Amino acid sequence: MTQANTGALLDIETLLTRPVIAIDGETYQIRSPGELSVVESLRFGRWGKRIDALQTEDGEEGDDELDKLVATVARAILVDVPDAVFEKLAGTQRWAIIDVFTGLLLREKLKVAGAMTTATGPMPAGFGNLTGASSYLGSSGSTVAAPPNGFTARLRRLFGRS
Repeated sequence: MTQANTGALLDIETLLTRPVIAIDGETYQIRSPGELSVVESLRFGRWGKRIDALQTEDGEEGDDELDKLVATVARAILVDVPDAVFEKLAGTQRWAIIDVFTGLLLREKLKVAGAMTTATGPMPAGFGNLTGASSYLGSSGSTVAAPPNGFTARLRRLFGRS
């Protein structure tokens, strides 16, 4: 006879509480990662990839597009900020809003990853290195490129294929 596990592997809340941020002493809601639809999640991922590409481009056109895209993403995160207040936000302040939201997304993904680890158990030693390529002790190092970092890398990890 099996016994039911009393601890939940994954704790999903359908009643969402939106986090708040303060701008000039007034509090405003930002979107909760749990309220994003699949389409919205994919949209944030595409925006992140485009931001990553624009960061490597030179020229005013790319800079203008980057500035507009950062504004678009920040605006999509904010819920009830009036246009007049949003227009006063500097680019770095808009980036800060994006970073906070990305941190919230990461926290949600970590909860899911923890639930998966609990459900499947830890990976056996060496199991994660099964890529089809053998490793030799005399090797001078990895031929794999360093993983990208920054905002768009976090978005790719969060919204990429699972």
